Formats: sequence, structure tokens, C-alpha cells
Amino acid sequence: MEVLFSAMLATFIIGLSFGAGACMFTCIPTLGVMLLAQDIGAKETSLQTLRFNLGRLTAYALLAAVSGLVGASLVDLLDMSHANLIFAAMLLFSAVLLWRKGRVAGCSSSSQKKRLRAGLFGMGFAMGLRPCAPLAGVMAAAATTGSGAYGLLLGLSFGAGAIIIPQLVFGYGLGKAGSEIRSQLRGRQQQLARIGAS
Repeated sequence: MEVLFSAMLATFIIGLSFGAGACMFTCIPTLGVMLLAQDIGAKETSLQTLRFNLGRLTAYALLAAVSGLVGASLVDLLDMSHANLIFAAMLLFSAVLLWRKGRVAGCSSSSQKKRLRAGLFGMGFAMGLRPCAPLAGVMAAAATTGSGAYGLLLGLSFGAGAIIIPQLVFGYGLGKAGSEIRSQLRGRQQQLARIGAS
């Protein structure tokens, strides 16, 4: 049990360092822009970010659990182009929902909100299916356990570490600073329009 706890702590720290670096910068073009495009307040920004991050956590846990179950890493079995297609489809789906939400102008139905939530979870899930070097290491460690349950715990601890920093930066940070950033962008847009008109 002590070995499992040590492995979970190690995968959590790996996830934490990965989430504070490469992973967060990968999320900026997708999640950051999506959150800034909406004027929804800090609480809803945090909830939307959480949905996205729970999708990632689910994918990490699933990949590690299956790796532990079959006793071999799935990295070689995953075709990167399939994961990219899933991610692109979920991104397009969420963009259409945001576009429709803007057209409806505030009177969005509960079914539209559910689709947006599913889109965010799906985007995070698809992003989590795109294995990176740290996740490949977690999957390899899970495979050596030969146990789906141990693999699941390793995947969950890695995912928990990987989502903490992005949740704070995107969920809390963009939620608090989003209105200021949007007003700055509107000001720059007006300046560019004046320059373009002259």
C-alpha cells in the first residue's frame, strides 16, 4: 500500500508540473478564448472550466485504468489522428453552441446549456485522449501494476495534479479578470478601427 501511495504522489506531482506548463498553454487557444468570448461572471467561468477539466481527468483515468487492466501501455494503440478529429469535432460543436447563444441573446434554453456543458466536457475528454510524454509515463506505470484499479488511481492522481493550476488560472483568474480583459480588447478594437478608417 505504501508503494501505491508513493506512486500516486509521484503521478500527482508530475501532473501538477505538467498542468502548470505545457498543458495550460495548450488550453489557452481553446478554453481561454471560449471563456473570454462570454460575459458570464466568475462563478460560471469556474464551472465551465471545471467541466472541461473533469473531461480531461476522466480521459486520463480511463487511459491509465485500461493500461493497468491490459498490462500494456495504450500509447502505441491510440492513433493520434483519431484523437485530433474528436477534439476538432468537440471544438466545432462548442463554437456553434456559443454562436447560437450569442444569437439568442440571453434567452438560452436549458437544453442549449446542457449541450454547452457536454461540449466542454467532451472537449476536455478529447484533449485528454491526446497522450503526452508525462501521460505516457503514467500509462506505462499503470501497465506495470497489471491492475485496472491501481491504474485508475494513478490516472486520477495524475489528472488531479494536471487540472489544479489550469482550474485556478482559467476558472478563477479569467473569471475575475475577464471583464477587464474584454473591455481592454474592445478598446483596442476601437483604436484599430479608427486607424483603419484613416
